[in-house]
Amino acid sequence: MQVPVEIKLKTVQTQTGEIEKFELLEQGELTRKGETIYLRYTEAKAGAQTILKIKPAELLLTRRQGQLALQLNLVEGQQTNAKYKTAYGIISLVAKCTTYKYEPLTETSGELKVEYLLYSGEELLGEYKLELQFKA
Repeated sequence: MQVPVEIKLKTVQTQTGEIEKFELLEQGELTRKGETIYLRYTEAKAGAQTILKIKPAELLLTRRQGQLALQLNLVEGQQTNAKYKTAYGIISLVAKCTTYKYEPLTETSGELKVEYLLYSGEELLGEYKLELQFKA
């Protein structure tokens, strides 16, 4: 089942003490397989293609933009390895998810709040907070 959805995403990122906020409102597509929700959308401004695989306790985020590709797996309380593919090669990252709250509202709508820290080696690259809402 594929359903058109409206996706609202708010991101707050803190890097070296500087805070940046981003908001986007996009049209996307929802596919449901059991308890797993797949959201696909393309950012109008950046042209980035994003797939969010949302499970009750886990998020897999895949984002592609030109030669750049990021694959990030987030599970509350766990540290996971991530890959960031650039024109210069693959950068290994580590994500530490501190908050994961997913609330399905209906078969085709829900809310997700995720907070995580992103590291390259021992260096903290940033702290990220995502708030996602989707509805048919």
